[in-house]
Amino acid sequence: MHDNLLIGPDAHGRFNLQMLRAFQGKGAVQRGKHKVSDGVYLSCDPDAAIGGRYESGADNMLQLRMQASGNPRWQALHIELGDLRLGQAAVFGIVARSLAPASITTRVCLRSGNGDHFVDSFFPKTMVSFAQPSTHLDVMDLSSNPDLPKQAEWRDLILFFRSGDVSLNLLDLRLFAV
Repeated sequence: MHDNLLIGPDAHGRFNLQMLRAFQGKGAVQRGKHKVSDGVYLSCDPDAAIGGRYESGADNMLQLRMQASGNPRWQALHIELGDLRLGQAAVFGIVARSLAPASITTRVCLRSGNGDHFVDSFFPKTMVSFAQPSTHLDVMDLSSNPDLPKQAEWRDLILFFRSGDVSLNLLDLRLFAV
């Protein structure tokens, strides 16, 4: 059992990332939605032919290997952030360390939802992973993002992978709201 002693508006998301860092396991990637660890799941186009594996361990937060036939509409990793309150925050940001055998791009998004309706707010930069470990830092200026709801019933941080085959090691992922 892990205690959640984290505080602040981003505590729920930071706790789910902490749980993923501590998680050691593996499983199959298929179309649809699949839990990786508490508060973290993979979501792939349910109409696409997608297969592969994921593994999480002490040296690698999440290793993904996905093969897709055709062009799936989406392949994504979701981190649940709870009701992350951004009313008092100036920026929301991420820091990611990654590694990929061949360079691959990933779009990062903050999804804000109320019931079944949601709004996607994409970070300005595209994350690029290379054959050597690299660090990606990006922030969303909340004052210049008028479509982003300051209050929401739920939020997810989503990493949208390129359509097609994906081979990526997510070495670390951190988030912050200040």
